[in-house]
Amino acid sequence: MTAFLSKLQSLIDDFAARYDEAATLEWVRALWQSDRWSDYTAFHRTARYVAEELRKLGVQDVQIVPCPADGRTRVQAWTMPLAWEAGTAVLKAVSPVEQVVCDRAIEPLSCVMWCEPTPPGGVRGPLVVVDDIAGVTPEQRQALRGAFLLTSLPARGAMKVFACEVGAAAVVSSFVAHGERHGDKAVFWTNAWADDEGGWALKASDRRMAAFNISNQTAVRLRRLVANAPVVCEAVVGGRIGEGTLPIVVGVLPGQTDEEVLLNGHLYEIGANDNASGTGAILEAARLMAAMDRPRRRVRLQFTSECYGTYAYYTARPELLKRTVAGLNVDGVGERQTERWRQPWYRTPMAAPSAVDTLMRAAFRLTEPLPGCLAVEERAHGLSDNVLCDPAAGVPMPTIMQAPWTWHTNLDDWTQLDPRSIRRGTVAVTAFVRWLAEAGPADADALAADAAAEAVASLGEVADERRAFIADRARAAVLWTERLGATQAAAAARPLEAIDLASLVSEADGGEDERHTVPVRRFWGAPTFDEIPLADREGLADPRWNGPLTAATYWADGRRSIAEIAALIRTEFGRPAADRVARLFRVLQRGGLVSLERRP
Repeated sequence: MTAFLSKLQSLIDDFAARYDEAATLEWVRALWQSDRWSDYTAFHRTARYVAEELRKLGVQDVQIVPCPADGRTRVQAWTMPLAWEAGTAVLKAVSPVEQVVCDRAIEPLSCVMWCEPTPPGGVRGPLVVVDDIAGVTPEQRQALRGAFLLTSLPARGAMKVFACEVGAAAVVSSFVAHGERHGDKAVFWTNAWADDEGGWALKASDRRMAAFNISNQTAVRLRRLVANAPVVCEAVVGGRIGEGTLPIVVGVLPGQTDEEVLLNGHLYEIGANDNASGTGAILEAARLMAAMDRPRRRVRLQFTSECYGTYAYYTARPELLKRTVAGLNVDGVGERQTERWRQPWYRTPMAAPSAVDTLMRAAFRLTEPLPGCLAVEERAHGLSDNVLCDPAAGVPMPTIMQAPWTWHTNLDDWTQLDPRSIRRGTVAVTAFVRWLAEAGPADADALAADAAAEAVASLGEVADERRAFIADRARAAVLWTERLGATQAAAAARPLEAIDLASLVSEADGGEDERHTVPVRRFWGAPTFDEIPLADREGLADPRWNGPLTAATYWADGRRSIAEIAALIRTEFGRPAADRVARLFRVLQRGGLVSLERRP
C-alpha cells in the first residue's frame, strides 16, 4: 500500500469505527420530514434546524445566509427564483359526483411549486383531456378557457405555456418521470415552473398558472368519469408568490490557516434519498471531524439550495474561491446498491482536471469492504452544486450523485433508504474531506505519485486518437497537487506528455470566422438562457444541463477561439460540435454573458 493510500486507510478506519448510525438516520429523517413540504416556509424551517444542529456539534461561525428570491437577480448566468409560500391547495370534482381529487395537506407533491393562487372562493370549470397540444384545433382552444386540463404530459414547460395561452383554470397532470418503474400510486414532484422547457425555477418574467400532480390511479378514475359525462372541477389554492429570501446555511470547522476545503450538499428537495441522505451524511461528517485536532485547512460546510444557493453565495463571497483548494458535493448516498444500480460519482471536468479524482476513487475503493458495499460507478463530469469546478471559479470538486430509482416522486421515502449505503457514503466523504484538510507537501507528493501511476496504467485502454489528449489532461491533474504544496509533482508527471491543445483543430471545427473569434465570458458556472428570448436562441435549448455545451463554456478561457473550443469538445465527447458551439456563444453574446472578440 502506498503512503497516500496508507494515510487514507487510517482515516477510513477511524471514521468507520466512530460512525453513529442512529444520529445520522435521525438527521436524515428530520430533514426529509421538513423538506417534503417543499415551499419557502419549509425551506426556512429546515435551515433553522440545520443551523441549530451544527451549533450543537461545535461548528463555528454558523450562519443562515439570506439569498435574494426575487425572480430578477442574476447570479452568474442564473436568475434567482421567486419565493413561494404555499397555502391550501385542494382540487375537487363537484359534478357529476363530488370527490376530492388531491389535497396538498395530505400529499404535498400534489401541488406544483409556485402554484398560482386562486381567488378566495376558488375557481370552477370543466375537466377536459388534453394529451396532444399540437392536435388542439383553434375552435377547441377557445373552448378551453376556464377549463381544467387533464393530461399525461408534464405540467411544466409546453403544457404550462399552452394552458396560459388558452386561459385555462389549471393543469392536472399524471406525468411521472420513469413511470414504468412505479405503480399507479406514484405522484411526481414538479419543481420547475419556468415557461422555458429547459428552465427551472419561476422567474418574475414567467407566466403564472395553477397546476396539480396526481397519480395515474387517480387519472384513470377521472378519465372514466369524463368519458361518461361532463365533469366539473373546483380548485381552491392559497399562498403567496413574490419577493423573499432563499436561505443557505454555512459554518466552519477551524483550521490552522485560512485555506479552505468545501463540503457542500443541497437541502430543499422532497426525497429521503434526494437529498436528505446527502445532507444527513454531511452532518455526521461534521460531527466526526469536530472531535479531531485542527487540521492545516479549515472545512467550510455549506447546506444550499441546489445550484441557486451556491451561485448566490460565491457570487457574494468571491474571496472564498481564491482560498478554497478543493471541495466535494454530496447529492445522495442512501440508495440500495445492486450489481445493476451502483452508487455513481462524477469526476472533475476535462477543462480543469485534478488529482482529487484519484482521492475520491481511492476513498470509495477502500470503503468497499464495509458491509453491504459494492464497487461504485465512476462517470465523467456532471453538473450539480459542483459548479465551482469551472476553471473560471477554480475549485476542483467531484460530485457524489445518484438520482434514486424513485427520483422526484412521493415514493422517495424512508422505506427506500439503505443504512449501509449511508454509512459507506459518509465514511468516504469524511475521509476525502479530512485528507484534503490535513494534506501537507509530503501528502501532496504522495497523491501526485499515485495519480501519475494510475494515469499511466490506464492509458493503454484509451483509443489512439484520444490518447495524447487524455495524457495531457492527466498531466494537468497531477500538476494540480502543487496547489496543496507538492514539490515533486513535475517529476511525477514526467511520463505524461503535454500537448498544444490548439493543435487539435481540424476543418471539422469551423471556418475562418470560428478560428479568429474568441468568446470572453462574464460569468462562471453553467450557462443558461434565462433572460434570452426564444427568437434569439438559434434553435438551441437551454444549455444548463447539457454536458458538451457546459464543457464548451468551461474551455472558454478568454484566449481560445471558437474553433479551438469546438476541437476540444469533439475530442472530449467523440463527436463534432462546431455548429452548436458557435451558436451557443452567439446566443450568450445576445444575453450579455459573453463578448466575441476578433483576433489575428
